[in-house]
Amino acid sequence: MNTTVKTRHSPVIHAGLLVLATVLLTACAPSVKVRSDADPTVNFSQYKTYNFFSQLGIEGEGYANLMGQHFREAINQEMQARGFQLSDNPQLQINVSAATDDKIRVNTYQDPYLYGGYYGRGYAGGWGMPMYYGGSHTTVSQYTTADVYVDAVDAQLHKMVWQGVASFTLSEKMQKEVRPAIFNTVNQIYTQFPVAASASQ
Repeated sequence: MNTTVKTRHSPVIHAGLLVLATVLLTACAPSVKVRSDADPTVNFSQYKTYNFFSQLGIEGEGYANLMGQHFREAINQEMQARGFQLSDNPQLQINVSAATDDKIRVNTYQDPYLYGGYYGRGYAGGWGMPMYYGGSHTTVSQYTTADVYVDAVDAQLHKMVWQGVASFTLSEKMQKEVRPAIFNTVNQIYTQFPVAASASQ
């Protein structure tokens, strides 16, 4: 029996959460899920230029130069692959934010015990040994899910026109390769951007 108990939700974004998310994210793993939402009334072919919020949602004291730089580089790559130009007077403004949610997984197992001889003899014509359940034990483990959001805002209308989200469970497998994880995450998010990358990229 698997029971998931939510212990804390942290919708407020700060740089510490993003560090945890991006350091541990295995961005190319099947567990990463991407979704997006676009304003159906907007024609994205009208946009030619972009820039970033002066301070991204993931940026904070001590992290702006590292995390913000990685995300800006990754998004620059994706936007320019789609023909957009970085501009001081942008039509689109890009923001990046993140959130984590700590959970506890409770697994309860029944402990089998066997009798009647060794495996392969002494039961059912030699097919195996009878199995009975003599008790149970429970394991408790903590894990964290995270979401990374990339928002595109119409700079003139001041409204969001697109949002892409990558959702995943944090893993201990990724401890060092922060920059590649960010690039892989952004790349996956942009597979659902309304404007496709050029075939020449």
